[in-house]
Amino acid sequence: MTATNARTTPDNATQESQTMTTETADTTPSMPQPSRRLLKIRFDYQPTTPAIEALTPEKAHRALDRARSDYLDKRERLKQASGELARLQKTVSAAEAQERQAGKSWRRAFLEGAGQQGREVRDQQKQAGQWRIEAEQKREMIELLTPQVEWLKLHTQLAREEFQRRLRAAQEVTTHHTLLAEAEKLFDGLESGAFRASLSGLFSRISDDLCNDVSYMLQYGLDVSSQPGEGIFTHLNDREGFAVRHEIRKRQYAALGELVWHLLPKTATEQPTALQGIAPLDCEANGKEWGSSLARRRRMKELEETMEYVPGKTQQ
Repeated sequence: MTATNARTTPDNATQESQTMTTETADTTPSMPQPSRRLLKIRFDYQPTTPAIEALTPEKAHRALDRARSDYLDKRERLKQASGELARLQKTVSAAEAQERQAGKSWRRAFLEGAGQQGREVRDQQKQAGQWRIEAEQKREMIELLTPQVEWLKLHTQLAREEFQRRLRAAQEVTTHHTLLAEAEKLFDGLESGAFRASLSGLFSRISDDLCNDVSYMLQYGLDVSSQPGEGIFTHLNDREGFAVRHEIRKRQYAALGELVWHLLPKTATEQPTALQGIAPLDCEANGKEWGSSLARRRRMKELEETMEYVPGKTQQ
């Protein structure tokens, strides 16, 4: 085995990565689409994100598939190189132990033979030399491979972070669109006349309840012991009236959300396979190994300056 054999060859890693990608990456899942009218609504209590603002589910899933494939490919190359480095390190340790044992054996045989350089002495000396050469060769390979493994580890970490960003974006966009579409479908099929009338009655009770709340209205210096209901607005200025109406609307939303929450099944549901994360391998970095983005770029440059072969950059 020569020192140049320590390079990581991509063929097997690429094949395995492609297999993993095929197994884990689904095509964009089909999902009901909300109406444009619903998508244009600016909800007060549904946090939005840049992904929800900019992406459709299809675009989010295509970007996720690319990021997943890139991450799996890079980490498979890292796995292969890390495994080879560990094997070389074990080989060096074993060769050093064998060299020490052979050295001890020939010295003992030499002394027991009163200085005679018999066959046993020569054989043990030869073995010690062979083990020493083996250890030196493997140490040279380790020296060549170590910066490449760190380089692959750094690239894998960057790919993993991109995958996690794309995964989070796809989850946000998918859940947002699915929630709107399913809610719209639910209410489209609802006997909505009776429901709307009942909901209107609930909202009126909530409004009266707040307007007749003695402790709440004390902040405005009003006595509502006579239970005036919404008639209290005639005693509020514009700013105060706006604040009370805003609080009423919040409580109405909360009441509707509470009803939906109690009607929802409480069984746990899993994310679709395409939206599930991927556990890191033991050979991957912990994410804090190099610090800031600037420190990462600096370390990448340092590694490439020491590497005889940079994957994807060194000309054959």
